[in-house]
Amino acid sequence: MLSRLSFFLALAVGELGLHVLAAPPISARGSSPKYPYDPNTTKYCSYWVDNVGAATKCTDIPTNWDITLEDFLRWNPILAPDCTNFEVQKSYCVEAADEPAPTTSSGSSTPTQPSNGITTPQPIQPGMVDNCDAFYFVPKDSSCQGIATANGITLQQFLTWNPMAGSTCSGLWADAYACISIIGSEPSTVPTATPTPTPTNPGNGITTPLPTQPDIVDNCDKFYFVNMNESCDVVASKNGITTAQLQAWNKAVGATCSGLWANAYACVSIIGHEPATTTTSTASPTTTAGNGITTPSPTQPDIVDNCDKFYFVNTNESCDVVALKNGITTAQLQAWNKAVGATCSGLWANAYACVSIVGHEPATTTTTTTTTTTTKTTTTTGNGIATPTPTQSGMIGNCRKFHFVQPNQTCAIIAKLYSISEANFISWNPAVGGTACGGLWANTYACVGL
Repeated sequence: MLSRLSFFLALAVGELGLHVLAAPPISARGSSPKYPYDPNTTKYCSYWVDNVGAATKCTDIPTNWDITLEDFLRWNPILAPDCTNFEVQKSYCVEAADEPAPTTSSGSSTPTQPSNGITTPQPIQPGMVDNCDAFYFVPKDSSCQGIATANGITLQQFLTWNPMAGSTCSGLWADAYACISIIGSEPSTVPTATPTPTPTNPGNGITTPLPTQPDIVDNCDKFYFVNMNESCDVVASKNGITTAQLQAWNKAVGATCSGLWANAYACVSIIGHEPATTTTSTASPTTTAGNGITTPSPTQPDIVDNCDKFYFVNTNESCDVVALKNGITTAQLQAWNKAVGATCSGLWANAYACVSIVGHEPATTTTTTTTTTTTKTTTTTGNGIATPTPTQSGMIGNCRKFHFVQPNQTCAIIAKLYSISEANFISWNPAVGGTACGGLWANTYACVGL
């Protein structure tokens, strides 16, 4: 059994790495509330978040926990629609088990037909006006200004039609529809030329591809197509500029990067800008450094020069996952790939990372596990699925998919590897002991799918 200390340390590292491109973790989590909670909270609650005062907004919780806005508000009726009364050191429900079907129609995912004759999709922003005739589905990390600009309306119009968003946009819910037009409003004629997919030729003579980020500077001479889940730091790093330059040339991005649009071009250079020349060595497919080690290309920026082993980072892999696959710690990965940074925001996909240096001795704790993973000692449960052994203590009986737990793996890392929620992993393997994960056993099988 792994010691509690090692799990706590691993979990702490895991929390830093696994959430770097999403909102920071808001709280502790568990099947029992740590803090007081509203007595009107649903009696069917099976999982809680304990608001310990971290930075993530209440309005991010439905997206982070893959639940609907309606469910979250129904399970926690004390919350105002704009979430302004979300209190520190209080617990809130994020999962309900065996709950009867809601009796109201507000949770329906099918469109409704209000009295104005306009079909309204669901879910919608709380407090939205009832004479809306056009809607916009709000992705995570959207800004009010960005939505307004994209739909040819003013920020004031957007806030008037979606009043619960609030003057600072703190009440804007992700994964819900917002109103972007009302009956009788006249759409702006300014953006009519922007939907064309062909490049435009501005007055500076530079061909500008479309679509672009809102409000880019007019002296841009180089563009970058922003992919899904790319942050400002990643875009800047890939183009050899600073994040501050990216924000200055793409004004609507904002100081927190909340206005950066995916699937649109960003300005990454302006007329007169001199690009950095530090990347000239990456053009060849392989290079041989002074230490005699052949280095593949492209590599992460600013890797150490005594690297002797490399790993090709795939899309959506975090520092924790890369470290785990290569039997090193996240701290070692960050030390050998300096541009990755403490929060892992600088880790590039589709580039090689250094996963060992000259003189490094790889851990030997995993050498005996390869034989145990291929053993055929299985049992057949009532669901007809062959269950490998040994398993985690108390594992549910209807499991259909299993993972062999390696030393130093945490609940959070395993959940990330299989794209399941940590809450589900814990509920299927209850003996792991909640989010502390102190009861997770190495060299045994855990349930990761039903």
